[in-house]
Amino acid sequence: MPDTTEIITLVDKDNNVIGDIPRHEMDFSNHFHRVTYILVLSPKGHLIVQKRADNKAFCPGYFGITTGGVVEKGETYLKSAHRELKEELGIQGKLETHGVFMTQGEGYNIWGKIFTLHYNPALHGTMELQKSEVSSIHEMSIKNIIDNPDGLLFTPDSLDALKYYINQQTQACSHDPA
Repeated sequence: MPDTTEIITLVDKDNNVIGDIPRHEMDFSNHFHRVTYILVLSPKGHLIVQKRADNKAFCPGYFGITTGGVVEKGETYLKSAHRELKEELGIQGKLETHGVFMTQGEGYNIWGKIFTLHYNPALHGTMELQKSEVSSIHEMSIKNIIDNPDGLLFTPDSLDALKYYINQQTQACSHDPA
């Protein structure tokens, strides 16, 4: 289960920080918060997709197209992205930013920031999964994810992040929140 002691950064509908709240008090259906989305690309140019653990509060057992998570109190998007990459996959590396976007759906209101990492096992080491969050990883082409011929359940917010990325609907800007 998620760490209920973590403190999450709250933002308004324009992505301005307005406070923070303990995760167990968060109303994900009504509160806006920040999330990092890291598209981890394999040497073949495919995405490393995570099968989420069955005990996750949001979309248990679904496939997460990105690595990432909520931005905690006092964190920048970049610091959060590096923390999540290390926690979930056990690797570190240089992240390229691709800008921010807003997504909303059943049970979430998110200002996300997209990053990419071009994973190289020789440079980044072997991935070590955080079993409490990630059941397994799978290499998938972007086309297979979008076409979804097998009818896989993808987390809707990470699918939105991928669509923003491939449609080039975000760009890193100097005025992006850090």
